[in-house]
Amino acid sequence: GVGALSLPLALNYSGWIIGALLFFFGLIVTNYAAIILIKCLSYKEGVYTYPDIAEIAFGKMGKYIILVFFTLETITSSISLVILIGDSLQVLFPNTSIIFLKIISWAILVPSTLIDMKYLSYSSILGVLTAVFLTVVILINGFINNEQPGSLLNPMKTELWPTNWNYLPLSFGLLITGYAGHATFPSIYLNMKSPDKYPTVVNISFAISTVIYILLGVCGYIMFGNQTKPEITQNIKSSSYVLKILNQFVIWLVAVSPFTKFALFINPVNMFLELEYRSGPCKGVSTYDYCFFFIRFLSRTLISTLIVFIAIVYPNFDKAMELIGSLLFYTISAIFPCMFYLKMFSNSLKWWEWLLNIFFILVCTILSILGTIWSFLY
Repeated sequence: GVGALSLPLALNYSGWIIGALLFFFGLIVTNYAAIILIKCLSYKEGVYTYPDIAEIAFGKMGKYIILVFFTLETITSSISLVILIGDSLQVLFPNTSIIFLKIISWAILVPSTLIDMKYLSYSSILGVLTAVFLTVVILINGFINNEQPGSLLNPMKTELWPTNWNYLPLSFGLLITGYAGHATFPSIYLNMKSPDKYPTVVNISFAISTVIYILLGVCGYIMFGNQTKPEITQNIKSSSYVLKILNQFVIWLVAVSPFTKFALFINPVNMFLELEYRSGPCKGVSTYDYCFFFIRFLSRTLISTLIVFIAIVYPNFDKAMELIGSLLFYTISAIFPCMFYLKMFSNSLKWWEWLLNIFFILVCTILSILGTIWSFLY
């Protein structure tokens, strides 16, 4: 996840001990939520999206309430991708207006939303390669550089506990962002060639992500300490010619990777709207009809335009991730799946499953509320 770029900053806010506890708690609860969410999706036939699950669990009102959170999460996550594209491109082209760079990105993002999901799923491997390569480049920089900041051999001062407890809640959202994205899981599951392998794929994906996140977060914090910037790529610099080339290459990857993720992130919103069109004004119209294709193109263009516009008006990546993580990722990727599971399978759950889900809901609710309030205060 793009939120991994802010993990060193999160550790700077939280310190090693609290940061580690929150990080592994987020890993456990989101991995668990990813599995039970698909159990809820398979509860009955005709359930295709996250809001559909909400309707089965809590009725029409529940569907609309969840739909608000669901829409906000997918849209704000997409906004964070556009912000990341702009920030990364500005590192590469410092004399170019960031607004202009985001407008250029819009021209590429809109067509990407029209590509079939199965092809986007393959292209999203670039995101994994980017995270791996970024981690490798961070390690290379850390072992080659001897001067602070930016060295693993001559590390910056780090803290076991928060140096400023007022900033601790800002880390709550940042530490879970790498494990979010559950709103897209139903559509990914339904587009899998072998859906029965979903739990295995989830567990392997989370395991690989965890290794990358630990290396990225730990090394980034050790190298830059309290000088860590909102995105670790903004800290990367070196006087070595070879390292400069490597650093520029990885920043290019970070800039390009969101282009492959954007359509995946926004697809649930597009899919939901198009299902509504087909049950309303476009009822009975073939998916391949020119009229429906035009409506589909117009709808996806307008949504993408709105997202890029908001990314221009609110350009701070760290503030966006703090708010998104606390307000939306905890709810969509942890709290709601546990609530769905309790409601839909209440008669078949063991006592410890009840306690586990209630514990996850309570802790995540507290972290979500505090993190959201602090993201507005600071």
